Amino acid sequence: MTKRENPQVRDLNLVRTFREVRAGSGSTTTELVRATGLSRPSINSLVSELTDLGWVVAVEPVPNGQGGRPPQRFRFHAEIGRLLGIDIGVHRISAVLTDLAGTVLAGHELAVEPTAAPAQRLDRLDEVVEAALAGAGATPEAVWSVAAAVTGPVDAHGRTSMVSPLPGWAEVDLVGHLGRRFTCPVQVENDVKVALLAEHEWGVVSGARDVVYILAGLRTGAAALVNGRLVRGHGGAAGEIGALPAVRWLTALEDLQQVPGMPGSLRESERSAWTFRQARQGNAEAREAVWRYARDLATGAAAVVLTLDPEIVVLGGGNTPWADLWGAEFGAMLSKSVVRMPQVKVSSLGPDHVARGAVRLAMADVESTFYAERLLPAERPRAHA
Repeated sequence: MTKRENPQVRDLNLVRTFREVRAGSGSTTTELVRATGLSRPSINSLVSELTDLGWVVAVEPVPNGQGGRPPQRFRFHAEIGRLLGIDIGVHRISAVLTDLAGTVLAGHELAVEPTAAPAQRLDRLDEVVEAALAGAGATPEAVWSVAAAVTGPVDAHGRTSMVSPLPGWAEVDLVGHLGRRFTCPVQVENDVKVALLAEHEWGVVSGARDVVYILAGLRTGAAALVNGRLVRGHGGAAGEIGALPAVRWLTALEDLQQVPGMPGSLRESERSAWTFRQARQGNAEAREAVWRYARDLATGAAAVVLTLDPEIVVLGGGNTPWADLWGAEFGAMLSKSVVRMPQVKVSSLGPDHVARGAVRLAMADVESTFYAERLLPAERPRAHA
């Protein structure tokens, strides 16, 4: 920094340059000059400082076969830390471990009984976390931020004290439980809300500002982004419109799970898939059940769309692989009920979308701590006070 350079301007330019490096797979000095509008000497100085802070590393030049030395490239030093995203559901628990850029390094999941007591579910959680860490050869000390997603509205303390389908879960201190293993920051959020975060970062609504996410799976739920920000509400219960019987979400899944001829031996988690398969094979009763499900789903979605007027409605969850059977009926019903019809898209993410959404929440914690307005040295954070 020169004597005349304003320290605040220097900080802003440092963050700006870092964000350009972080956004790309590798940046040259020329590319950074073009992207930021700063001079080459300034970029050289800023990149040198970013390297000293630990956020940027030089990439070994690769000869291009045209002679001469290729330009030096720089990239985000994402492997300096790890992020852990956890999905605690009724029927299964999963976790993914990533680097600071969200690249998945390892993952693990285990089934859990829907009736499992909190202690049993937490034991299963510990097994999943241990396996995810081991899969990447990582220790808890390598993790910079942990985020867990649970079913039900989550309050400011990370508890589902209002309502939860997980038996006895209202009394569970999940932040405290994870905090005994990890000394980094730990967050807990609703599963539908973090699924939307994953979709916004890596899925079909990347870059959109106003989005409604409809979870269509063993549970039905909603979440929303307004002007690019996740809507939580005063107590974390925003989007829980399924609690209102008139929207028919409480009974929507019954359409799929009570079709004549369904084998009684099927588990709850297997019944919807059976109905979808039957519908695909031409079973008239199954097809009608699928259409009723789509119409019930659209009734609740219409309430959210009328309230928020989103650009896009994205459908996610375990029933979306079958969306070719019910998506058109959902769209037709929705269009009859709203003032302005949004685009309807189907999630492009796989079954780990909630755990990846939790990773995105953990990533946001690192962003806000280290490079919101001023860049701090790349050092593993401690738990929030």
